[in-house]
Amino acid sequence: MLSGMDSNPIDQMTQAWGRELPDLDTSPMATLAQVNRLSLLVNRRIEQALTSVGSSLAEFDVLSALRRQGAPYMLKPSELSKRVMLSPSGMTHRVSLLEAAALVERRVDPSNRRILPVALTSEGIEVAERLVRLVVKEEAEILAALTLPQRSTLDRLVGRLAKVALETGEKGEWWEK
Repeated sequence: MLSGMDSNPIDQMTQAWGRELPDLDTSPMATLAQVNRLSLLVNRRIEQALTSVGSSLAEFDVLSALRRQGAPYMLKPSELSKRVMLSPSGMTHRVSLLEAAALVERRVDPSNRRILPVALTSEGIEVAERLVRLVVKEEAEILAALTLPQRSTLDRLVGRLAKVALETGEKGEWWEK
């Protein structure tokens, strides 16, 4: 048994289920709980890094989606929602906050005046580039614990599991379709 300092909540959960339902193989639960825990820990670390420079993960998601689009760094709100995996109403709120900070602007689409695409301002481009460098630095520090072949294997395996989850689950969210 692992000591309190060496164990993590997933080990503790697995041990508890092993004691309570010894006939149940909880290894699938443990494996996916480890993946979920890693995601939570990485997101927390990235959020802390972004907060230290006056930003947030929510802001980063939108700015980076627009920046990686390439010039003119603009997307329709519906497309931006899909890329950030956020509801359209949630996206409207985020865009409003970024617009107030002069990082994005809404432009008129000449082909359809009802659509107001969201575009990065020049300051938004600079901020997006600075933030993506910060995030990649944090991610690289975490992944430094793995060799390049291990990272490649991890990428492939996680991708395979995501594909299975998408194929076998109900597709309710717009970004799952």
